[in-house]
Amino acid sequence: MAIGKDSKCAHPVCSCTVSSGKYCSPQCEAMEKTPDVDCKCNHPGCKGKTTH
Repeated sequence: MAIGKDSKCAHPVCSCTVSSGKYCSPQCEAMEKTPDVDCKCNHPGCKGKTTH
């Protein structure tokens, strides 16, 4: 098993962690240029940009 640590997805509003790469999903990678929108990765537990 590789020695590595999980890190936060590179999309600013996403709360997911990734073990390889910068993004947790293609959706987050596609939203790289618009970091002020809600996260659309649809992963369970992602807090995205909740306002409630």
